[in-house]
Amino acid sequence: MSLIDRKMRLKARRALRKQKRQVEAVTSQADDGIERLVFKRFARLLAVRKFVVLWTILVVMLSAGTLWQVRGLDKFYLTTEATTGGIYREGVLGTFTNANPLFATSPVDVSVSRLLFSGLFKVSPEGKLVGDLAKNLKIDKTGKIYTVSLRKDVKWHDGKKFSADDVVFTYDLIKNPEVKSPLLTSWSGVDISKKDNNTVVFKLPNELSPFKYALTNGIVPKHILATVDPGDLRSSSFNTTNPIGTGPFSFRKLVVEGNAMGDRHERIALSKFKDYYGDVVGLDGVTIRSYQRKEEMISDFQKKSIQAMIGLSSVPDQLEGQRGVKIISVPMTSLVMIFFNNSRKNLNVNIRKALVQATNVKAIRDSLGFKAVPGDSPFLRSQFSYDPNIVQLPYNLKKAEAILDAEGWKLNKDGKRTKNGKQLSFRLVSQSLSEYASIAQKIQQQWGAIGINVDAVLQPEEGIQSGAISKHEYDILLYGISIGYDPDVFAYWHSSQA
Repeated sequence: MSLIDRKMRLKARRALRKQKRQVEAVTSQADDGIERLVFKRFARLLAVRKFVVLWTILVVMLSAGTLWQVRGLDKFYLTTEATTGGIYREGVLGTFTNANPLFATSPVDVSVSRLLFSGLFKVSPEGKLVGDLAKNLKIDKTGKIYTVSLRKDVKWHDGKKFSADDVVFTYDLIKNPEVKSPLLTSWSGVDISKKDNNTVVFKLPNELSPFKYALTNGIVPKHILATVDPGDLRSSSFNTTNPIGTGPFSFRKLVVEGNAMGDRHERIALSKFKDYYGDVVGLDGVTIRSYQRKEEMISDFQKKSIQAMIGLSSVPDQLEGQRGVKIISVPMTSLVMIFFNNSRKNLNVNIRKALVQATNVKAIRDSLGFKAVPGDSPFLRSQFSYDPNIVQLPYNLKKAEAILDAEGWKLNKDGKRTKNGKQLSFRLVSQSLSEYASIAQKIQQQWGAIGINVDAVLQPEEGIQSGAISKHEYDILLYGISIGYDPDVFAYWHSSQA
């Protein structure tokens, strides 16, 4: 038994040693393979790393150069053009209350009303009166009778045909005191009659050359409003939720957001009117959104919730110089002027000349933060009556000082202009708006530099109208007046209009 066991153990040991040698041989072969196939090749890769890096850089440079060249050639074979369709979204400071052109006065109301309603005439961007609902206008020899011929292809948004009845109805409403339209005073004494379905005649009590510019207000539909009591017209749903006009866009919906007045917003959605008689509108629609705070409107503009903003007096700092932001300044038909009270003893013609020449208007205009068109005449520079040879005196500080010296207003040791122990001082009244406050401050500085004292008094619009203007309670008035498109300033300058 012991002999057999010993043989078995020896045999097992030999088998184990044989298996061990085989494992060692396999391990050695694996190590040789790894060394040959991995480490030696990795070493060769490191040897050519410079070559690989250089080729990689070259490929990147070639790719970048190709991209730059393609983009640079865009202007030779690609053009940027506007395409039709889409919704234009515009933000306006203010509140929407009324789309009816008989009542619309606020910026939001006017923006909506002009898109929904057409007038007999409209003013082109160049300031020229052109036909809208009207084909032409004839004025008789007396200048008192205006005959307007209407287009025959106009439809209301509900599909009804437009006619002379709508025009007569509109102006009769304006003339009705119960309606309480802000346009009432402009139409006092004017007779409107229908000659035929496409002709309306206006008869004036007196000749008035700018009357034709009064024919630009929107026309409202007789077939809808004839049944509304004139006294209830201002509160009619027609004005806010169901306006029907003849303009390029028709009313779609009104959405009111927020409860408190300070947080309230209105979104007025308009759709393209497919049967519009004028040029084809490229947009599918327009959305007007009202804002109570300009900061919120600017924020929505930056987030691209709206595409344009109306009502800002200057370019916000965060948008200044920003790429893609376009600033559009629309020249107004008004002038901001300094008015002298000629009844004041210290404001004789020579003193007035001195004050004009002591005013650096360009410096004031440049400080406003927005582009303002220069004004140096009772007429706008765009009007045919403007004469560049008959304008106010230019800025000349030395001449201003010489005039004051000749008038006996001498500089004392404190740098003040005095005469007979009294200081040369004026009371300047203006409206309590930031722009007017800035201008008044500049005038104080400029006139103060030559020894003139200026007391600036800022008042609300109502106070200026009822006090400063109507009672002449000012030495100097800084105020804006509307000249209009027609250069007839008779009402402002003729003594009979005082």
